[in-house]
Amino acid sequence: MKDKRVMAGVAVILAAAAFWFYVKPNYIDSKPPPVFTEAQISAAAKPTVFLGKSNSPEPKPGAGPDGLILNLKAPASAPAYAKVVIALEFADPKRKYVGAKESALAAKNEAFAHQLQPEMYKILDSVTSVFGSRSPDEVASTEGRDKLKEALIEAINEHLRGEKVIAVYFETFITQ
Repeated sequence: MKDKRVMAGVAVILAAAAFWFYVKPNYIDSKPPPVFTEAQISAAAKPTVFLGKSNSPEPKPGAGPDGLILNLKAPASAPAYAKVVIALEFADPKRKYVGAKESALAAKNEAFAHQLQPEMYKILDSVTSVFGSRSPDEVASTEGRDKLKEALIEAINEHLRGEKVIAVYFETFITQ
């Protein structure tokens, strides 16, 4: 009879310990999700993917020079090219990037770029098509580049289903 009482007592103590060390901190005392202000949300970084350079924070050994080399609309006797590095900024409707800083932001962007990889051929095709329809004179001015950015946003969003590009930035833009 004493053995059963001892076993019952040990079971009660183990159940209380499990409650105290696992259930209480994880479920009862858990912190509520953070509440962000509109200013924090609007100032937060957005998911960003680079075209023409690596999306990882550390450059990979043996990686070639940065930049996409694209044909511009020109006569066959005098071809024209553009070398660009483009940053595509995407919408963040779930607000996953609010509060992310430096290394966490770089890790999130790298994961986002990996998630977007199956759609990358559509993005690159859209970029090639838009650049191929512009002449060097059209992209030489600030207004021409702004129109190019708008055309890129429209063309890329037309092909993507799950994500939406909200801004395009040229990190490098060289024409020849």
